[in-house]
Amino acid sequence: MKTALTTPVNSNQTTQTSQLIPASPTSVENPSTWMRDGYSPTEIILATAFLTSVSIAGIASVIVAITGLVKTLVRPTSEKTK
Repeated sequence: MKTALTTPVNSNQTTQTSQLIPASPTSVENPSTWMRDGYSPTEIILATAFLTSVSIAGIASVIVAITGLVKTLVRPTSEKTK
């Protein structure tokens, strides 16, 4: 004896779909606005790289100047001892 469970199908049923991920407003601005206002991500990266290289060059020039000064001051004192 076989028994089958059947569910009556209602032909008037409709399927409702729900949105799983809510749509968020676009937070990306127009690139021309970035360039006009001066806060483009690329512009910020380039400015940071430039300022870093300038500061490193400044530190290096100070080190070279101090080294030159030390060499200049040490040379006459070592000649006096000879």
